[in-house]
Amino acid sequence: MPPRFIPDENVIILAQKRENDRGERDLTCLNLLLRIINICHPIVVDPVLWRKYEEQLGKLPASAVTSPHLAGILKSPTLPAGKIERYPDDAPAFPEESNIRQCSQDDVPVVVRLAVETRAILVTTDTRLIADLEYSGITEKYRLQVVSPKDALNLL
Repeated sequence: MPPRFIPDENVIILAQKRENDRGERDLTCLNLLLRIINICHPIVVDPVLWRKYEEQLGKLPASAVTSPHLAGILKSPTLPAGKIERYPDDAPAFPEESNIRQCSQDDVPVVVRLAVETRAILVTTDTRLIADLEYSGITEKYRLQVVSPKDALNLL
């Protein structure tokens, strides 16, 4: 089975803006998403994450939206079947989520629960989240792979 990926909403925003998390021109996130889409790896979403993608892409000012527009790509009827693995329900809570430090708690219902539920590779620019998942023992207990966009590109 090919690896599956969960890009957090910041990866989607940075891909659309063609920037890195420091606001510098960078195509890493865009290249990652386009490569995932163009080869046989799915993007895993649940309703919470899908709403975040739509919300975040919708907030971008017109000047920040470049071609290709990711919302259009992710919703395209020509996207090969199975490219977007949609879980019909929000990913369920898990017992150890309260062990995650408070500063990363906002990511729990959006991407962490989905990563725990599906064991897909979580891609994030949030170094604090990566550290908090490691510190809390969740990465080890659930054998999660949590990587930066650059590291995710190296997995393809």
